[in-house]
Amino acid sequence: MRFDPLSEEQLEVQSLAPEGIYSYQVLKAKEGVSQAGKDKMDLTLKIRNDEGQEYLVFTNLSLIKLLKHFCDVNHMQDQYNSGEVLESMCEKKSGGKVVIGIEGEKPNPNGGMYRAKNIVKDYIAAPHGSTMKPLPDVKKNEFSDDIDIPF
Repeated sequence: MRFDPLSEEQLEVQSLAPEGIYSYQVLKAKEGVSQAGKDKMDLTLKIRNDEGQEYLVFTNLSLIKLLKHFCDVNHMQDQYNSGEVLESMCEKKSGGKVVIGIEGEKPNPNGGMYRAKNIVKDYIAAPHGSTMKPLPDVKKNEFSDDIDIPF
């Protein structure tokens, strides 16, 4: 048997969504506080490419740029301008598209390594004239409510 050997990091990256632009739906939103003591919104996204492949991505809206763009593509400008966005306002949202990247393995300051993971680079409006295929509604209990976000 002949093959190209892959490192553990290469194997992990293969299981991630390739970098690109995806349709998405927010499965879960949870308000919290970052390690820096600032408010944040943790999101669990289901993303889907044009071929129908789906992936889960764990992210947050702690960066004001991502929060603003998320609100813009989901018609939540009034909530953004009010200075308050609640988790209930974010759940099941699927406006625009999401730009997904890959963050490679990196050292954990407490020892060991953080594994490679998908990251959200931005939320963008769907290209003019494109047809957005909405993601199917998430069935209750399709995903556990106690999903831990690994960051």
